[in-house]
Amino acid sequence: MLWPPNEAVPVKPPGGTGGGAYAAPPAYLAWAPGGFDDPGIRAAMEAVAAFDEVVVVAGDTLWLERTEDADGRVVDEPRAPYAFPIDAFAVAPNDYAPFVGASVRLQVTRALQSGKAVLGQHSARLRRLEPGGLLRFRNGSVRVGAVVPDEAVGWSEVMVNRQTARRLGIAHERYLLARSAGELNGKRIRRIVSPYIGGDPLRVDPPETTPYVRVASGVNPPILVKEAFGEFAAVQQADPAFLTIDPAWVDRNIVTTNVPILGTVTCHRRLIPMVREALREVIRAGLAPEIRVYSGCWVARTVARTSTAPPSTHAYGAAIDINAPYSPYGAPPNMNAEVVRIFEEWGFNWGGDFLIPDGHHFEFWDIPDQLRPAA
Repeated sequence: MLWPPNEAVPVKPPGGTGGGAYAAPPAYLAWAPGGFDDPGIRAAMEAVAAFDEVVVVAGDTLWLERTEDADGRVVDEPRAPYAFPIDAFAVAPNDYAPFVGASVRLQVTRALQSGKAVLGQHSARLRRLEPGGLLRFRNGSVRVGAVVPDEAVGWSEVMVNRQTARRLGIAHERYLLARSAGELNGKRIRRIVSPYIGGDPLRVDPPETTPYVRVASGVNPPILVKEAFGEFAAVQQADPAFLTIDPAWVDRNIVTTNVPILGTVTCHRRLIPMVREALREVIRAGLAPEIRVYSGCWVARTVARTSTAPPSTHAYGAAIDINAPYSPYGAPPNMNAEVVRIFEEWGFNWGGDFLIPDGHHFEFWDIPDQLRPAA
């Protein structure tokens, strides 16, 4: 069974890049799952002598209620009370400039300095917006000042300056980028940054070692999940970490069906072929007894159940949990290595490799070659 017929197959840029001429200056990346607890981290990092250049990037989910083109015509407007959850970053323009490729550095800096938004190319395509277009969020509006390669905005959906961020409601410090002409390594950065993250683990990626230079660098950015599974509009429930998704999107995309070993599952229809083929291979390998419990697929909630985080891949029905009682979140992973290999071969990313291990979790990473239509 192929990726659903008559539907475009999303193509992941090689190595997480835009595939064009854009080149970002190499930089160290540091992030923690809960962000940086200490609100003074920006000032503290700027004072670190080991860093020639450093920027701390804030990020939260904003709720987009309406878009307009440069002439004021409505492009998109989900029906009330629903809105689109948007992965939004905020930076100080001059601090961020050294981390942007020279080909678009002036374009990005000028747009941010003027209080306008910068969109990555994937986001601009999804939004059908060009410079001059308007994004109307729940807490205010901002015009698009530039559209650039996704790497230049950390694969976010929208990037703004700090002043605009305060107005729109972006408040949490999420990750930092650092460069130095002198001696700098991951261990040293870890010593510098660790006091600002409370008890959370810290991930430090050396230059050019991760496909997505952003927070949660080991998973797909939200914009690529949207590209593969379709964007939904939603409204936060009384507990804002849980969402009510527009029923029209649910009806089009979420299905309940039977798959080998697990029986009845409820997932995004585009994930079903990946799940089914992975489980068939598990059976062929004689490993069916290793899968003891189906622990869920579609759950409309945010990442780590925090109110300002992006929707989880579970909210798209694009992740599946197996054996949760035997490999719980945060515990050392306890999943059969060959089962993990099979799921990875069929396009899944294993949560056991996450900074906080999630050993029962498999989420969409890419469409496997076996399910792509023949050229």
